[in-house]
Amino acid sequence: MAALIQFASGAPGIKYTLDKPVVIIGRGTSGTDICLPCAYASKQHATIVALPSLEKQGDFTFYIEDMGSTNSTHVNEKPINRARLHDGDVIRIGRVTLKFDASGDSSFLEAVELDNEPMPDAQSSTMSFSRRLSLFE
Repeated sequence: MAALIQFASGAPGIKYTLDKPVVIIGRGTSGTDICLPCAYASKQHATIVALPSLEKQGDFTFYIEDMGSTNSTHVNEKPINRARLHDGDVIRIGRVTLKFDASGDSSFLEAVELDNEPMPDAQSSTMSFSRRLSLFE
């Protein structure tokens, strides 16, 4: 069964099995099948649909579709409205990175190669300061 593997700081983390014909991904706790703890993800951000394959009986073809999110859904760093998923594709929803595993057999230790480049300018970042900031000197 196909799966998504979530990565945090380039290290593999949670594995989500795609065991339903339609899987909804977002930050919402209700109305989603995969809940991502990310402020940049919409409550219902994207959906993954499994359709019976026309090429091989018993197999499925997976598609990901953006659900009109504010920050878009990216596949291999390209914003998409709808795209067919292929084994090894890297999906970014907000600041969460997921790898599509068509077979679902990858172990958690097989990490995806991330370039660790900064997020695109369209994404804002959060900074932490160790002292109070003042607008007055």
